[in-house]
Amino acid sequence: MIYSFVVRFAALYTTTGYVGIDVWSHTTFVEMILQADSLSAINDNKYYASPLFHLLASSSTHLLSLSLRNALYLSLGIVMPLVSLFVYGTARLLVPLRWALAAAALYAMGDQVVRWGIHLIPTSMGLLFFLACMYSLVRVMHASDRWRDFGLLVLFSTTVILTHQVSSFIMLVLLCFGFVAQVLLQLDFFTEEPDPLSLTGGGSTPVNLAGLVGFNIGLIVFTWSLTPYKGDTFLETVLSYFYVNLFNAGFLSGVSGSGGSTGASGTAQSTGPTFLSQVSTYVTEAGFLLLIFAGVIGCLTVLRRSRATQTTYCFVGSIIAMMFVVLGLPLFGIENFVPGRWIGFLYALLAIIGVVGFRHLADRTSLKVIGVVLLLFVLLYPNVMIMSNDGAMDSPVFPNQHERLSYTDPELAAVETFGAARPTRKGAKLYTDLPYGTVWERTEAYPAEALPMKRGRPISQGIMVYRTYQSEHASYFMNNATGTVQNYNPPKTAVCPPTTNYVYSNGHVTICTLPGAEPTPVLSGT
Repeated sequence: MIYSFVVRFAALYTTTGYVGIDVWSHTTFVEMILQADSLSAINDNKYYASPLFHLLASSSTHLLSLSLRNALYLSLGIVMPLVSLFVYGTARLLVPLRWALAAAALYAMGDQVVRWGIHLIPTSMGLLFFLACMYSLVRVMHASDRWRDFGLLVLFSTTVILTHQVSSFIMLVLLCFGFVAQVLLQLDFFTEEPDPLSLTGGGSTPVNLAGLVGFNIGLIVFTWSLTPYKGDTFLETVLSYFYVNLFNAGFLSGVSGSGGSTGASGTAQSTGPTFLSQVSTYVTEAGFLLLIFAGVIGCLTVLRRSRATQTTYCFVGSIIAMMFVVLGLPLFGIENFVPGRWIGFLYALLAIIGVVGFRHLADRTSLKVIGVVLLLFVLLYPNVMIMSNDGAMDSPVFPNQHERLSYTDPELAAVETFGAARPTRKGAKLYTDLPYGTVWERTEAYPAEALPMKRGRPISQGIMVYRTYQSEHASYFMNNATGTVQNYNPPKTAVCPPTTNYVYSNGHVTICTLPGAEPTPVLSGT
């Protein structure tokens, strides 16, 4: 637990502003709510019907009399390091104490778990309520079916739906497989006597989840039907996108798609993969692969009929479904379900089912076998997770391969100063690197796009923003030939040549314009 707090708050409070991309949009929404003192300020946004994150941030700002940043960190930011307690509690219902602690440790160290602990957005809050829902579900299925526990399950599943759309869909997958496991057990698919040494507690009698699943499906459909999104309802838009992607992937049209290629919004290196880029990729994925290894051992362990319970088969089915969304559908170009957001949720299931498998190995195999497996996790797992790009968004271990999703005082000062003095002429845009341009765009300081490149040289535009980070570390620009964003390191004279007008400079950020492009007066940096 101390580890979780140190890692999260070391990132949060040593970073100016926020860590991540989406958080800038959500804090802008919260500021709009605070100014209007009403949710009507975001009535055209998809979070109008799922506002719990924004209500928490705005109410914390009022009650604590702090800045929005500090209020967010001292409310949701403090709670996120504690999410591993739900993993511990869930595992404790299935395995003895030491193995439950191992599951909590595996989860707390996960890069995706750290990611949502420092990038505080509705996904973070959705993950929190999902884990609470998972704990309540396992308690109902495996330990107790009292109305109090069932009421908590209904409460947490409802809060997930009112917090985040993707999280609610992930939660629905878990509940649906709990119902499928119930049906399989009631149909006597598994008739062997249960193994008393497999799991702690009960779980022999399946619990009826049909009403809960029906309630959540109905509430999701109702909520999404009221959620505005891109000129239509969220439900209609998502179904439309999914239908179009099915055709593009070839499932309905009979023509194979190009799901594995890099799209217009994808990223690619400006040159072939280097040794360092390959190492960074292996490090980023190694922790996930180790958890998958643990999950496979656990799934093979509980697939034996004598260990069949509603809980174990709910977990196995959910893991298979979530792995298909994360690794399978993107192969066909179907990413409507935002597979990157599922991994932090999947980690919890893999960690819990993984320790079930490790316990089986410890009880049924030699000390040498379990010793090698545990040594591999003790020595390798924490190191690769803390070095992973997903867990070090604020300060990447490989800065020339992965972009830094945090910003310095001069970089944010440029956004604030120039945004306040921006011209009112419609259609004006500024061009800079990604991800820096997202801060301008999402804080509504100025419309921004990626600066286009041709043969590695910037194509001059009306307003261009250079920061020293562009020449030193990973920053992405639009390749005019391929339509993809690529990692370049242009010098200052390439982005802002001497022939342009320098309208702002603070030593780290320079804003320049083409002659006659903008009537913006020269601003002095601080």
